[in-house]
Amino acid sequence: MTSPPNLEEEITASLVELRSTLADKATWSVAGWCFSYLFRDAGGEGSEQRWTSPAKQIPFLLGVLLSSPEPADGKQLTSDDWAKVRQIVERLFHAYMRLYMPSPDELGSVAPEWLRIREVSMLAFFHYFNNGLMASVEQISERIRRYCAPFDAEIAAALGVTATQALVIVHRITENLQSSLDALQASALTEQTRRLALLGRAAAGGWSKQELSAAASEPDYRTVAEELLARLNGIGKISRRDLVAAFPETGETFWNLFSSERGTGPELRYPTEQSIVELKPLIRLSASDSICGTANGLFTALLLVCEQTLAKSPVRTKFHRLRDKTLEQETIEKIGPFLSPKATIYSEAYEQPDSHFEHDVIVVDDGFCIVIEAKASPPLEPFRDPDKAFKRLRDAFRADGGIQKGYLQTDRIVRRLKSGETVSIYDKDGCPIGRLAPQELELIVGAVVTRDDFGALATNLKLLLEKDPEGAYPWVVNIIDLGNLAEAWKYLGYKPDKFRRYLEQRILLHGKVFSPDELDFAGFFIRHGSFEAALRAPADMVPLNPSYSGIFDEIYRHLHSAGPPVAISETEPVLMDLKQSLTSGEPVFTNTPKRHGSRKIGRNEPCPCGSGKKYKHCCRALA
Repeated sequence: MTSPPNLEEEITASLVELRSTLADKATWSVAGWCFSYLFRDAGGEGSEQRWTSPAKQIPFLLGVLLSSPEPADGKQLTSDDWAKVRQIVERLFHAYMRLYMPSPDELGSVAPEWLRIREVSMLAFFHYFNNGLMASVEQISERIRRYCAPFDAEIAAALGVTATQALVIVHRITENLQSSLDALQASALTEQTRRLALLGRAAAGGWSKQELSAAASEPDYRTVAEELLARLNGIGKISRRDLVAAFPETGETFWNLFSSERGTGPELRYPTEQSIVELKPLIRLSASDSICGTANGLFTALLLVCEQTLAKSPVRTKFHRLRDKTLEQETIEKIGPFLSPKATIYSEAYEQPDSHFEHDVIVVDDGFCIVIEAKASPPLEPFRDPDKAFKRLRDAFRADGGIQKGYLQTDRIVRRLKSGETVSIYDKDGCPIGRLAPQELELIVGAVVTRDDFGALATNLKLLLEKDPEGAYPWVVNIIDLGNLAEAWKYLGYKPDKFRRYLEQRILLHGKVFSPDELDFAGFFIRHGSFEAALRAPADMVPLNPSYSGIFDEIYRHLHSAGPPVAISETEPVLMDLKQSLTSGEPVFTNTPKRHGSRKIGRNEPCPCGSGKKYKHCCRALA
C-alpha cells in the first residue's frame, strides 16, 4: 500500500506553505519563539496555542527553517505568524491519520484483521514519531553516564570529545540558560514595580502624557527598563567565545558538533524525517553566537549522537552487551522502593544447574514473587505503510530482544509455580542460591522491563502478545517510568502491599482500559486507590484521561524544582460516555460526581475526576 495521492498532496502543499511563511523571518525570531514556548511549559494548561507534540513538532519546525537561507532583511515572527505556523505543523502531523482510516468505498466491508493491522500500526506510528524521550534532565544525564561514558575513549576517537566532557558542557550551558531566565524574571518584576509606582504618581498628580514620558526617561525607571530589554534580547543565547573560554580544550569541538546554521539543513519532505535540530540543537545566529530553540534538546542530542556513534563503531557488540547488563542493574535499583527490607532479589538466576533458562531478576517478598526480564533493544521505526509496519512491529515484538520473548521467559517459571511445582534456582556456576515454594506465595507475576518506551504495544498487550488464553498477562514497563513510579511510591509513603495491589489489578486491564502511557495507569491508581471502577465499567474500552500522569510532574517539581508539596486525597473516579459526549458537545457522565450532586459543574470548579485541574481544562475539554 502506498500513501493516498491526496495525502501526499496535502503534505507537500502544507510544507510549501510553511516554508513560505518562514522564508522571510529572521532565524533569531523563530528560534526565540520556540525557546520561549518550551520554557514556559509548552503554552500553559488549557492554552489554545498548545502544540500537540512539541518535543517532535518544534524540532521539525526548526528543521524546515534551517533548510532555507537566511533572508537579507529578516522580519520578526509575530504572534499571528506563530499561530499560523502552529496550525500548519498540526495539520502536517495529523495528516497521517488518514493512512489508517478506511476509504468511503471500504466502509462497512473491512475485515477484523484489517482493523487490527491498522490499530497496531497507527498506535505504534504515532507514538514513535510524536513522542520524544519522556525523561527529565537528570534521567537523560544518568543514561549518558551509564550507557555512553564507559566508551569515552571510542567516542572521543570518533567525535573529538568524550561523552563525559560533553555532558559537563551541556550542564554548564543549561545552567547559564536557567540563570538568564531567573535574571529576566527578576528584572521583569523590578520593572513592573517601578512602572506601577510611576503610573500611580502620574494618576495622583494628574500628569500629562509629556510629563509621564519625561519621568519615564529619568534614570530611576529608564535603567531598569533598559536592563529588562537587554535581558530579553539575550534570552536563550549561547556565546561561542564564552564556551571556548570555559572549555578551551573541547569547547570548539562541541560547538562544531552540536550547532547548525540556516541554509545547511536538509530539506524535509515528511514530518517523520529526523530534523537536523534533533542532533544539532544550537542554532547559529552568527559566527560567534547561537540560540537554543529546544530547552532540553542538548541532553537528548548528546545521547542520540553518542549512541548512534557507538552503534556504528567497532565496539557495537560490546556496547549492546553493556546496554543489556546496565538495564538489568538499573532494574534492580529501581525495584527497591517497592519492596520491604526482608525482600530477596536474585539476579542472573537459572532454573537449571547447567545454566539453562536464565532469568534477569527474581524478587521474593513476603508471599509475593515477581519474575523480571530486561529488554534493552529499542523500538524499530515503523513504516508509513500500515501493512508493512505491522509485519515489522510484530517481528520485532517476537524477536529475542522483544517483549514477547521476555514474556515467554517469565511465563515458564510463573507457570511452574502456579502449577504447584517447587522451583530451585542456581547461579551461573550451578550452585543453588534459592528455592521458590508455591505454597508460600500468594501472588506470582511476570514482568518485562524495557529500556525504551513502546507506548501502547506495552500498555495494551492484547494488541500483539501471544499467550495461553488461561494465562496471565505480564506487566511491561520502561525503566524511565519504573524510576518515576519508584520515586512517587517513596514520596507518598506507600508500602509493598500497595505495589502488589497495583500489579494484581494492572495485569487485568489489557484490552479493557487504554492509555499509551503507563504513568496514566499509575496516576489513576494513585488518585482513586485502585482500578476497580475501571474494571467494573460497563464499556468495552475505557480510555484514561491523559492528565492522570500529571501527578508525577507535580511530585518531580516538588522534589527537584522547589514546587509545592503534593497531597493525595483518594476519590471515586468519574466516568463518561465518550461517544455520547462527542455527539452532544458536553460530557455525558455514566456516574454522577458525588460532590456535585445533580447540579451542573462550573467551568472553573475542580474537575470531578480528581485530576486536580479545573473542569474546563480537564474532562470538559475532552468532549
